[in-house]
Amino acid sequence: MAEDRPTPRSDADPNAMSLPAAVARILSSLEAVLEEESVGLAEAPGRIAARDLAAEIDVPPFRASAMDGYAFRHSDVAVSNGPLVVTGRSLAGHPGPDQLARGSCQRITTGARVPDQADTVVQQEDVSLHMTDRSRAEDQILIETLPPSGEHVREVGSDTPAGTRLIEAGRLIRGADAAVCAAHGISTLRVKRKIRVGMLSTGDELTEPGDTLGVGQIHDANRVLLRSILARPTVELIDLGIVADTVEALASCIRSAPDLDILISSGGVSVGDADHVKDVLGADGQVQLWKIAMKPGRPLAFGHLHSGPAWFGLPGNPVSAAITALMVLEPAIARLTGHAYQSPPRHTALLRTRISKRPGRMELQRGMLEQEFDGAWSVSSVGPQDSHRLQSLQRADCLIELPIESSGAAAGENVTVIRLADCGQGRL
Repeated sequence: MAEDRPTPRSDADPNAMSLPAAVARILSSLEAVLEEESVGLAEAPGRIAARDLAAEIDVPPFRASAMDGYAFRHSDVAVSNGPLVVTGRSLAGHPGPDQLARGSCQRITTGARVPDQADTVVQQEDVSLHMTDRSRAEDQILIETLPPSGEHVREVGSDTPAGTRLIEAGRLIRGADAAVCAAHGISTLRVKRKIRVGMLSTGDELTEPGDTLGVGQIHDANRVLLRSILARPTVELIDLGIVADTVEALASCIRSAPDLDILISSGGVSVGDADHVKDVLGADGQVQLWKIAMKPGRPLAFGHLHSGPAWFGLPGNPVSAAITALMVLEPAIARLTGHAYQSPPRHTALLRTRISKRPGRMELQRGMLEQEFDGAWSVSSVGPQDSHRLQSLQRADCLIELPIESSGAAAGENVTVIRLADCGQGRL
């Protein structure tokens, strides 16, 4: 007989918005940054290309050897199969003469220019010295295994012909993209400028790491955590520090902040008496406070300040702030940079430990993945899921995604997991 369990109390809130609906609303109010700048190739990987870029030259620009060996005219050997006289050499960066008399060849190295009158390269392992005349033994070769005509010759433009599009606007530039550009003689690229993101923490209970704790104080971990999630070549992070729980202090910090695209605050978006963030920012812009049907991370404030930047008010508990950043800030930053956002892939894993949940909110619980011998995944909970437990993030390498209607899962069931390595540039 199945064990009788009490029906879990619902965690549903009729005023809460689903995560997809919240993200869609946020993205609909954001526009990609249009400003561009030029960067050198060393700084280009990780940036977003601002323009299409086409090749102006062929690569390679000449016929090049793919092997160390000998360049020759294939018909000379195909007809007579006799020895070839070595009349010169072509080294990488030091090409030999283009003229190649009948019955002759050139010693050639990998990457060197193939003479115009040669059409094939035989690798040196398939060649022997011709010894019929010892005085000329070093100057003649005999091809033991005749390669097909054209073998080991890289034709002009065989990598990239002139006119080929090398990079398209909106592409996230990778190291291989920069290398292709370098091969085409391009030294700089036009990219979207970095998104300027300011971060602040609110709360009189907070103090900086390294400072002595006063009575009732804790060290602020949120800015360090958010920096680790958001740091990337497309983002310039500006630390605005800890702001006291007063209207005056918060207003002064915000109004003196540098030019930003996004302002992120953590804490101060609930309904507490000292939660001034939404009131101060509401006076300087249009701010909405939502409840998101997600755990951790129910409270989320979003809006635009009159001075321009979008504002995200994240929960104060560090785990809630981190998960909200992964699920909400990631697509917002992608939209501002003009890069297509791709939600992290979901995987199926066998649950090894029972996990509990109240229905009514989508829940992202911290878990630990293990890959079995057959390649399948299994997952275990890290334990208590309270949103102040930072060590649960330290131990976790995945999030177990439980749908809104779920009331938990038993050991042996399949669950959906998101690897943290696939989120936030994998830096959490």
